[in-house]
Amino acid sequence: MSKEKNIKTYELFKQDRFLGILVHLLTGLGIVAGFFALIAVMNNNQKAAFLWLGFAFLIDSVDGTLARKFNVKKNLPHIDGKMLDSIIDFFNYVIIPSVMIYWFRYVPDQFILLIPVILIFISIYSYVNLNILTNDNYYNGFPAIWNVIVLYFYIFGTSQNFNLIFLILLILLKFSPLKCIHPLRVKKFKSLSIFFAIFWFITSILLILIKDLNINPVYEVFLMFLWVVSNIYFISVSIFKTFKN
Repeated sequence: MSKEKNIKTYELFKQDRFLGILVHLLTGLGIVAGFFALIAVMNNNQKAAFLWLGFAFLIDSVDGTLARKFNVKKNLPHIDGKMLDSIIDFFNYVIIPSVMIYWFRYVPDQFILLIPVILIFISIYSYVNLNILTNDNYYNGFPAIWNVIVLYFYIFGTSQNFNLIFLILLILLKFSPLKCIHPLRVKKFKSLSIFFAIFWFITSILLILIKDLNINPVYEVFLMFLWVVSNIYFISVSIFKTFKN
């Protein structure tokens, strides 16, 4: 009986290790998606670049939950999942958006190198800052989500000067007492945050897909309105948390 129990335990262990490997491979696909986004940038295809970044964002949103569900840390202790995730996030959330700012000239020519360099330089310290999150998992200062910011520039078609001013403001906010909500980690409002995160993701993808297409402007305005509402939720919760502290 004991032997059969040991065999069963061993089989479950092998199964859990296999599932853990699959989760790490899924995480790794994020940087492959980022690589294709970078190729799209070099081919001057902004729409494809954002769609690939969207795919990477989707992977990043689910792999952590899967890792915890299958207890990957215990079953594959020799692989640092947090380090793997950070490497991929830095590539997709910082490096590629910085390249896009340069490549697509999102800021005036005088700042075309300076702004990306600043974003990369300050963001790398965010990734090694052990105090980047509060005890209740809000970001201290503005998080390094430059891929999202560049997406706003693309969808709204804002001017170079506006983009420059906005990026400078966010750089300053990175060193401010601002508390930004992490939609998947903050327990308070978690269900609502996940709902709006999914809502934001779907509307973002739709806005990317219809960009520059000849469709009824009413549909585009309505979709834009829904997208803005989801953004307002995250901004409002973050501001409330900041001033509450």
